[in-house]
Amino acid sequence: MRSAEYCKYKSPRAGVAAFVASLAVLFALSAWSFEIPSFSSSRVEVLRDHVRHLASEELTGRGIETPGIELARAYIAGEFTKYGLRPGGDNGTYLQSFEVVTGVAVKQPASLTLGNQTALTLNQDWTPLGFSASAKVAGEVAFAGYGITAKNYGYDDYDGIDVNGKIVVVLRYEPPPKDGNSPFRKYPNYSIHATLRAKAENARKHGAIGMILVDMNDSGGEKKELISTRNSLWRGGNSLVAAQARASAVEKWLSGQGVSLKTLRDRIDREEKPASMQVPGAKAALQVNLEEIRQRADNVVAILPGADLKLTDESIVIAAHYDHIGFGHYGTRDSSTAGRIHHGADDNASGVAVLLDAAQRLSRIDSRPARTIVFAAFSAEESGLHGSRHYANNSPARLSSTKAMLNLDMVGRLRDSRVTVFGTGSAEELSGIVRGAANELGLEIRESDGIGRSDHISFYNRKVPVLHFFTGIHPDYHRPSDTWDKLNLEGMVKITDLVLATARQIANTKAPMNFVSLPPVPRTQVPGEKPALTTYLGSIPDYSGSDEGVRLAGVSPGSPAAIAGLREGDVIVKLGEIKIHRLEDLMLALGSQKPGDEVEIVVLRGTQPISLKAVLRAKG
Repeated sequence: MRSAEYCKYKSPRAGVAAFVASLAVLFALSAWSFEIPSFSSSRVEVLRDHVRHLASEELTGRGIETPGIELARAYIAGEFTKYGLRPGGDNGTYLQSFEVVTGVAVKQPASLTLGNQTALTLNQDWTPLGFSASAKVAGEVAFAGYGITAKNYGYDDYDGIDVNGKIVVVLRYEPPPKDGNSPFRKYPNYSIHATLRAKAENARKHGAIGMILVDMNDSGGEKKELISTRNSLWRGGNSLVAAQARASAVEKWLSGQGVSLKTLRDRIDREEKPASMQVPGAKAALQVNLEEIRQRADNVVAILPGADLKLTDESIVIAAHYDHIGFGHYGTRDSSTAGRIHHGADDNASGVAVLLDAAQRLSRIDSRPARTIVFAAFSAEESGLHGSRHYANNSPARLSSTKAMLNLDMVGRLRDSRVTVFGTGSAEELSGIVRGAANELGLEIRESDGIGRSDHISFYNRKVPVLHFFTGIHPDYHRPSDTWDKLNLEGMVKITDLVLATARQIANTKAPMNFVSLPPVPRTQVPGEKPALTTYLGSIPDYSGSDEGVRLAGVSPGSPAAIAGLREGDVIVKLGEIKIHRLEDLMLALGSQKPGDEVEIVVLRGTQPISLKAVLRAKG
């Protein structure tokens, strides 16, 4: 799951629509509630069987590069077959196939030579970083401390040294905080300045041609010192050749030049001041050759045709992603667990189980909905919403007739009968429909004034009204401990009822669903994390991507972006001094600023570059 927390949303006009819609849904519920049984032990058992299988060791965390994803795919297709649903995939099958990048592989030639003779051994003494450019560079060497430029905090490792055309040696992490006033570590373990992409982008911005990362953390141990190329994969720009070398090898090499890396590190940490320097006579040569690993992935799609001949060409999509992060090499929230199965019970075996339960129950009732119901299990959500985006981009006729999309992502931890629903403002009628169904079921709805970050975004960006049902974040998120036994199965029964009631009402209503744009929602905060003091621009990214920069699906009314003149369709290619290749760059650029800063933003409007200025605000 890639979504986020919520804020309250309600407008006077939406309130009237909500009241009218809630009356309608109550009548609808009473008319067909006998067809959807209330809670029973058998329904709990069905849901338990689904999640226990999908989150089992056998399914290896359902990573798109693991054998378990194929088992999950076959399981879902098999269930759709048992329910008698019509295939909705390619060539009369349940599968809709596409390709996705799952990582990078190191190819030869690849080499790192320190000085004139010290050639390091690949994967033993050094490793390429996964976001590196594929190229060969050689040149003089400069030590650039932690590789951080944080002028807002009065700290700049590049101040006073010229690294143009040079290879920089930078330390991993950042200076440790000495007290609560430290500018670093906005989160418990790091700030944005400690990220690999921030160090690489900063080195590139200062003219460096290559970067050698060194981990001087004494507690890490040699076994875990080197980051694997796979673990450092960054889906963003790759304009710098970058690698990590073992600290002992770099220390030995630099000591021959009269430089002690440990002494420099200790000095920076002690004085909280940069100790960057040109390394006299030191040269290095670095060659990296990376190749993208691409593989097939599959959405699993089934169709329940609508009963009304006049409305059957219109549809409601009920969806859940069935992939997870596999062995946690990419996406784990605890790097020490990389290599262990991340079961993904709540994220998102729970959503798939509810999807299957809803599909089975709708397929069994005599009175089918007026409009067609499409059941979609998306793949490759965790790596960038690829499955839902493929569906949205490659089903134009189907998408144009889609009335609404209901997304189930992390619905297995219901607490205090509270359900967060994103997107209720994406059509005026949705809030009342959801609240009416929830009231009938004894559930409390917490609405969001934003849209979240899960598969529904792919539909939202095509101006389809969306709902994302979500029971909340928890400490097991993206960790091996997200296991099926921690799920609230009785709560999942209620979620299924809520989704069915909502879908049925939308499928049968004659009222129009008028799409409404909403603001984005910030990154999910896990309990125990300290909130980041981040800046707010108010741009709404189009998550379907663009060839260059970040394309905007819109801007929030009254936001810094709107005031500056940004608008839907603009492609942000630069913010401040940072070039924007992907969404990660935009997040990095915003994270390097503070509220009140005026920044220059360069956008492509069509093919014309336009420079705008925005005054950033505090988020929240």
